[in-house]
Parts: sequence; C-alpha cells; structure tokens
Amino acid sequence: MGFREAAKWLMVLSIAARCLAVSASPEDPQRLFAEARGLQEKGDLEGAENHYRQYLQLIPRSAEGHANLGIVLAHENKLDAAVGEYETALRINPGLYGINLDLGIAYYREADYSKALAPLQRFLSADPTNSQARELLGLSYTQLDRYEEAIENLAPLRPNGDPGVLYALAACFVRLRKMDEAQGVIRSLLTNEPDSPRVRFLMGETYVGLQQFPQALIEFQGVYSADPRWPEINFLLGGVEARLGKYAEAEKHLRTELHVNPNSFAASFALGALLSKESKHDEAIRLLSEAHRLNPVDADTLFELARAEWKKGYGEEAKRDAGQAIKIDAKDRQAHYLLGEIARKAGDHRTASREFAIAESLSKSESERDILRLSELSQETRK
Repeated sequence: MGFREAAKWLMVLSIAARCLAVSASPEDPQRLFAEARGLQEKGDLEGAENHYRQYLQLIPRSAEGHANLGIVLAHENKLDAAVGEYETALRINPGLYGINLDLGIAYYREADYSKALAPLQRFLSADPTNSQARELLGLSYTQLDRYEEAIENLAPLRPNGDPGVLYALAACFVRLRKMDEAQGVIRSLLTNEPDSPRVRFLMGETYVGLQQFPQALIEFQGVYSADPRWPEINFLLGGVEARLGKYAEAEKHLRTELHVNPNSFAASFALGALLSKESKHDEAIRLLSEAHRLNPVDADTLFELARAEWKKGYGEEAKRDAGQAIKIDAKDRQAHYLLGEIARKAGDHRTASREFAIAESLSKSESERDILRLSELSQETRK
C-alpha cells in the first residue's frame, strides 16, 4: 500500500471514529451513572467514585450525582469531601431532603456537632418520626451541653431501649441535677447493661448529685476495678474519698489523675484544696496557682488559693486573691469571711464587720458548695 492509500485509510478511520464518538456520547452519562451505581452496590467504592466523577464531568449540575458521590466518599471515610458533595447537591436541588440526613451524619462523625444541627432539623421537619435523625440530633445537643434540648429529642426514643440513647438521656438528667429522672432511666439501662463500667460510672455521678457519697464510692470503685484507665475515674474517686474524710486515699487518686492528665484544672484544684486542708500549704499554693492559670475566672480557685496563702502567712497575696474571687462571684460567702479575718487581724474593724455581715447574709453552706463543686468539676473534665 502506497503513501496516498495509507493516508486515505487513516482519514477514513479518523472520520469513522469521530462519527462513532458523536453517536455514542448521548448515552455515556446514563451508562456511567448506571455503572457507578452497580459498582457502589457491589462495594467497589473506588470504582464507583471514579465513575461518578466522570459522570459529573459530563453533567455537573446533577444533584443525584453529587449526592451519590457524597455517600461513596462517606463510606470511604473522606468526610470533608462527602460534606462538600452533599452541600452541592442541596444547593442544586433543596427538595432532596433525604440528603440532609446524610449531611448531618457526616458532620456528627466529624464531631462537628453544631453544624450537624441544621441539616438534622431540616430532615426531621419533613420526616418527624425518623428515629435515627432524632437520636443524632439529641446526641449532638448532648455534646454541646444543651441538655434540655437533648432530653426533648431523646426522651421519645426511650421506649426503644437503645442503651446509647438511655445512657445519654440519663447523663443529661445528671448534668441538670434531675436525679430522680436520672435514676429512672438508669433502672431501664441496667436491664440491658447490668454491670457495665459506663453504667456504674453514671450511677456514681448520680449518687454524688444525691449527696449519697458512700454509694457513689462503691460505684466508682467498681468502675476502677473493671478498668483503672477509665477517663476521670481517679479524679472522681479522689473527690468522693475527700468528701468522706479518706484523705490519704483521696490524695493518692488525685495525684494519679494529675500524672495522667497534667493539665487537668479539676485535678489541680481538687488536690490543691485537699492539701490546703492538710496544712501542706507550699504544694497547695503551687497547685492552686496552676489551676488559676488554667482557669483564671474561677472564683473557688481564687478563694482556695487565698486561704492557703493566708495560712502560710502571705497576708497581702491572700487579700488580693480573696478580693479577686469576690469580683468574679459577689456571693462567695467564704471569700467574704476570709477578707473579714484578714481585715480584723490588720486592725481594720470597719471592713471586718462589713465582710462578716455580708458572709452571714449568704446562707449557702460550705458542705453544700463542696457538693456542687464536685459535680461541676466532674463535668469540667469532659470539656
């Protein structure tokens, strides 16, 4: 075959190829989409992703294509990319309300609970009986410390008996100090998890809220026996033991907590306050100063620091820190009383009388404040 004949055949083949491509192209997007769906159903996520991307190059404004690609990406744990595809699908077609659930799940899995709220709420407005969306919304509110809203969403799911829902619901009641309601949910939870560490931990917190410290200690000891590395267990054991006057055991557990979590405000505060009561003022001042550094606006820390400084003989420092505690919390009865003591020793009887009078007008007892403080600190360690 000569050069001219070869060139002629190449031209013919080129024209034929172009004609075939033009005639096949209208079917390519549908074929790609169908193949992508088939690969997705077979579990070939990489193949499905590639086919959906090819399809979207041809039909970039396909809401279904972006939504399906988002589902594949989510299964591949490419959550940021999945979120982007879901949001694109909803911008193209807001009527695809089911995508809101997928978007809410992706945000929840990313632990971006505040962003999970809106899509889950949109989905529930169209499908209010969907228990999965209701549970995720309630759990998101729980993670955001919005306990009333969490209860509103989780309580209707209680009859299902799901342990995760029951645990979260009971925890919300504990945080709100609704101990009777918490106990009721825990009884339901015990039928599913009769002796699990997480239920015993929650029961211990409930007993703290009920001021039943011997029972709380039993539950926390049960958690510790099952798993000595359980988060916060050494802190709570130390706090309860201190309330029961078991100071040596309390000091041991609090020191262990600080060893595990050296930047724990709660453990630094609790151990510093305990050592102050045991007249170990130098270490108490060091720990309470560290707690103040970690949380500069906590009035109780400043009072405990001032009390340790006063006992050590640091009058000016004690006066400064007790005064700062009152600026943060004007109803801090103990800080007013301490300022009165400092003023009386300095011969300032007018200031002493005023501070003592204010302290007497504030009726909250020290023991009640300590109980409340232990409960608050147990929550602080989770944040």
